[in-house]
Amino acid sequence: MKYLALTAAASALATAGFAIGAARSALAEFDIQEATIEKGEVQLTYRGAVHWGVPNADKEGTAGGADGVSVLDQEEAPVRQSHEFEGQYGVTDWWLLSFTLGTEQPDGEDFGVSSAEFETQFQFVKRQGDGIALAIQGGYEKAINHGDEQNADAIGFGPIVEIASGKLLVTLDPVFTDQVGPNRDTQGLGFEYGWRAEYDLAKHWGIGVEMFGEIDDLTNAGSLNDQNHSLGPTLFYNAGSDEGEDKEVKMGDDDDKVAGPPEMEFYLNVGLQFGLTDATSDTALKFQGELDF
Repeated sequence: MKYLALTAAASALATAGFAIGAARSALAEFDIQEATIEKGEVQLTYRGAVHWGVPNADKEGTAGGADGVSVLDQEEAPVRQSHEFEGQYGVTDWWLLSFTLGTEQPDGEDFGVSSAEFETQFQFVKRQGDGIALAIQGGYEKAINHGDEQNADAIGFGPIVEIASGKLLVTLDPVFTDQVGPNRDTQGLGFEYGWRAEYDLAKHWGIGVEMFGEIDDLTNAGSLNDQNHSLGPTLFYNAGSDEGEDKEVKMGDDDDKVAGPPEMEFYLNVGLQFGLTDATSDTALKFQGELDF
């Protein structure tokens, strides 16, 4: 039954990743990293989003354009879609490695890989139940260009902070970025952020609020309407194994027993994001599915 559940869950993640797929390459993914690291744990994650009105330039006539010129000719941009596939591995209780593939399918073109990211994370403060957890993350993203498109590689670094109190968990994920390589088109550091407030409603269910934002170049940030900021509700589901928790309690004092295979956990969240500026998509539907074992 465990193998059947694993197969079904993996199939569901893959199907969701390609079923959401649509027209053009997408905006940045809605991703909030967690601070907790467990030695030997493998985590497979899919993240995807569909955007409507990216951006709706004709509302103001100049959204996203340089020198007051609109970047779009039509009333509303076509729906844009994005998806990422990530694998993480806990090397120790404080060190984690991850690899992420970003993929896209522009209008009239074949499905292809757009980026590859290598990332590492170090946890300095762990929490048990309520309290604060702190980690530091850093990574390098290699742009995979096709045809005339020439995007710059990028590096990113920043803290991850978790604050837990009872049924409430707040996660802060600010990241400073910088473009590198010959295709660089910014003069200074960029800044991306995500934060989440999640409240446990029931044993496996939670609701929350998430906010994301991005400033490409802090030295030339422009007005607020030129930046990407969005906010919206999210529904969470965590199908953790209660049976595995019971076994751990019952067998914890028996050192002679051989440990069995790690318990599989399936986690997902689905949410809506509403654009707060002219440069942000009007609405976005986001999905994240995760397998831990």
